[in-house]
Amino acid sequence: MSRPLDIVVLGLSLSSSWGNGHAVTFRALLKSMAARGHRILFLERETPWYAAHRDLENPDWCELRFYSDLEGLDAFADRLAAADAVIVGSYVPDGVQVGDWARRVARGAVAFYDIDTPVTLARLQRHDCDYLAERQIRDYDVYFSFTGGPTLERLEHDFRSPAARALYCSADPETYRPVDAPRRWDLSYLGTWSADRQPVLERLLIEPARRLPHLSFVVAGPQYPDDIAWPANVQRIDHVPPADHPAFYAASRFTLNVTRADMVEAGHSPSIRLFEAAACGAPVISDVWLGLDALFTPGEEIVLAESPEDVVAALQSPAAEARRMGLAARERILAAHTPDHRAETVERELLAAMARRRSDDTQPSRETPMKTLKDPRTVLVAGGAGFLGSHLCDRLLAEGHHVVCLDNLQTGDLGNLDQAMKRPNFEFIRHDVVEPLPARLMERRFDRIYDLACAASPPQYQADPQHTMLTCVLGVTHLLALAEKSGARFLLTSTSEVYGDPEVHPQPETYRGNVSPIGPRACYDEGKRAAETLTFDYDRQDRGVVRVARIFNTYGPRLSAADGRVVSNLVSQALADEPITVFGDGSQTRSFCYVDDMISGLITLMEHDGPQPGPINLGNPVELSVSQLVEVVLELTGSASEVVYRPLPPDDPRRRRPDIGKAAAVLDWRPTTSLEDGLRRTIDWFDGAAAEARRRAAAAIGA
Repeated sequence: MSRPLDIVVLGLSLSSSWGNGHAVTFRALLKSMAARGHRILFLERETPWYAAHRDLENPDWCELRFYSDLEGLDAFADRLAAADAVIVGSYVPDGVQVGDWARRVARGAVAFYDIDTPVTLARLQRHDCDYLAERQIRDYDVYFSFTGGPTLERLEHDFRSPAARALYCSADPETYRPVDAPRRWDLSYLGTWSADRQPVLERLLIEPARRLPHLSFVVAGPQYPDDIAWPANVQRIDHVPPADHPAFYAASRFTLNVTRADMVEAGHSPSIRLFEAAACGAPVISDVWLGLDALFTPGEEIVLAESPEDVVAALQSPAAEARRMGLAARERILAAHTPDHRAETVERELLAAMARRRSDDTQPSRETPMKTLKDPRTVLVAGGAGFLGSHLCDRLLAEGHHVVCLDNLQTGDLGNLDQAMKRPNFEFIRHDVVEPLPARLMERRFDRIYDLACAASPPQYQADPQHTMLTCVLGVTHLLALAEKSGARFLLTSTSEVYGDPEVHPQPETYRGNVSPIGPRACYDEGKRAAETLTFDYDRQDRGVVRVARIFNTYGPRLSAADGRVVSNLVSQALADEPITVFGDGSQTRSFCYVDDMISGLITLMEHDGPQPGPINLGNPVELSVSQLVEVVLELTGSASEVVYRPLPPDDPRRRRPDIGKAAAVLDWRPTTSLEDGLRRTIDWFDGAAAEARRRAAAAIGA
């Protein structure tokens, strides 16, 4: 970042943490933002409840000012207009009008921070949301959401948000830390009463208390009805001040996390109490919802419970095991979920939003990345008969460019080029880039050269590992020589495999990876790492313009059913009602990007005219486990296939998710196709391909 940012926040409350998580969240986040050098003004509406329970009136890390009503905001109009960015929070009184005022007055980026996204979307559907109007979602430059996962896709796809980003809450690990306190309870729960949480509390705390009368339990929080029949060993505390939360957790052998029903339905919605307890080193027992295992490792950093039996089993486990789990959870907080991590996200996304607002209207968009080019270009696509390459050829042809496809057909398929072959501006040359390029090719002039010439699925690239390595090394050497001779811009499609089995999650471009140089995947992993080295050496020697894309898992029509990749395997097996093969226990995670989005990313990166951006991750940041993908495929196909488990292949990555902040900031690129939409299109294609194969087989038999 070149300079500190002036940021104005209009939030529900900063001054009072009594009965709300907004203040705790804002305090941790803004304190870290201030520590990064940013100047913060927080504007809070005067309300009797928060005024009567203030526990922070003069923070030394930001300016806190109060206003009495909408007219009172006008006193801060000049500050808003001069700010680099403005953030409007959910539940702000008269929030729709406040948001309209901020959009009207601000000259910088304006973001919305939603601490209850599923509730907000449900209220919008009922037309009773008083802090956000549906029309405003597309007007806010960034929509920060407490909920991640598919909800972000819905915000962008259904509500046309230009950038929906997960911004989970966090607890300051200096404030929320392990403390010494006498042990008072075996299981505690801290949370305000709500009707939808009460059945879960009944199942996971009250019923275990009945079964374990010799243990002690506590429920702390306001608004619980007087008619609840608490067991004798369940203590009730009406309020625990935030300053006493660490001692409360320290007095608990385990603490319970219960999530609101709408948050459970949406998934990917961690509560502030979850992060507080983990930061304090308290062993957490939690209800189960989609995405929780991406935040904490079940069985190692958190206990997942669906039944009273699960809770009873945890409470009967050795005390040393519980302490180890609590400390592991705190280590996870320090590694991935501190306010500093959240502040980095806010900073990155605000800078990206500011860049978008300044960008030239003639810059190619994600949907039509080459429409504004004045002259048709001659483009070489090495590996153009493959899955990605054929889609790239089709897109470039549609934009009016002359495309030369180079492929040895080792894994490519001429059937992928059926439509391209009919175009007068398309040529196909069969050649292996391991060998020197044909003289007739070396004599031609190209404007752009895309290198996609390598098998990309493990069964295919492991079938001939020496050829895979040579394709990466000799292939890129030959293509770079052609680029230098013809003056072409060159793009290397590298891979997320350069990160190996990552120890950093998600993976930013700065991460150097955890790769075995002698494992069965090394021919591809190390081959692509060598290709990147050659490409950037070429750049450092000022021999030409290069771009490098690190591609994460991509799927879509034209995936080969036989290539061994997870989406093609699952879809083809489900459609055939064959047993679905899952390697390992299905807990390993991937992030799946639809092919159309990937092609837009590649072209946008190729056409980026700024300084050398270095390698850029291209992929979908929405992460899910293989087991979750199986569930989606079974639902969309209507298949009754059973799932069979096979041993996990050596060196298979446990987790894989791209950090695409750089692609968003530098290229204004991010995927827009939801997993469900992309899978439907992929399934339709596989279904049609299978039907065509059956038709041809029947015709052959009839002949």
